[in-house]
Amino acid sequence: MDHPTKRRTADLTAAQQNVLNVIREFLSSNSYPPTLADLAALLHINTNAVRGHVLALDRKQALRYVPNISRGIELPVRIPAGIPIYGYVPAGHPFMSQENVVDTFEVQRYISASKNVFGLYVRGDSMKDASIMTGDLLFVDPDMEAGNGRMVVALVEGEPTVKWLQKEGSSISLIPANKKYKPIVVSKNDENFKIVGVVIGMIRAMDKVRIDNSKDLKKAS
Repeated sequence: MDHPTKRRTADLTAAQQNVLNVIREFLSSNSYPPTLADLAALLHINTNAVRGHVLALDRKQALRYVPNISRGIELPVRIPAGIPIYGYVPAGHPFMSQENVVDTFEVQRYISASKNVFGLYVRGDSMKDASIMTGDLLFVDPDMEAGNGRMVVALVEGEPTVKWLQKEGSSISLIPANKKYKPIVVSKNDENFKIVGVVIGMIRAMDKVRIDNSKDLKKAS
């Protein structure tokens, strides 16, 4: 059987393949997708030309493009079949225990990841400016190095949170993507703090999206 990724990209033009490669490189460095303006700057072409290439890549199933969302580009991810998905876990309860598995996710195509990758449903609006919404399913790789600027899942006093990671000396800051929240600052030796893994991908159920998300995203993260 042909590899599905090869089937999707075999009929790309050289320009489309170049755009796809730049998107992959951007995601590898940033853990979040580029905007059309980001791509225009990297490719030295105008935004309309970028949009045309992205729409063509969407038609050819090399990526998924959601219009009217700033970072609406999603690449297929390659993850193991049957990964565990964890729901919201109250503080004080073991996070990655079997009793907290609310579902499994089986997929044969979608992000290169370790065998230990797991899924986590988002609750709260602290990362809304990074296009992460309540109900989104994040894929988390516990084996990937959590470097500066990565989006991570961390445990703070036993409660999971999704934030940007910033390390400086012996201190670690977890930065929200929502101005109404303050960064969480901890010592890297804090026994009540642990980085669980790096966010490597996301899937959104479109029935979660509303014209005005503010009413749906009032829960604290």
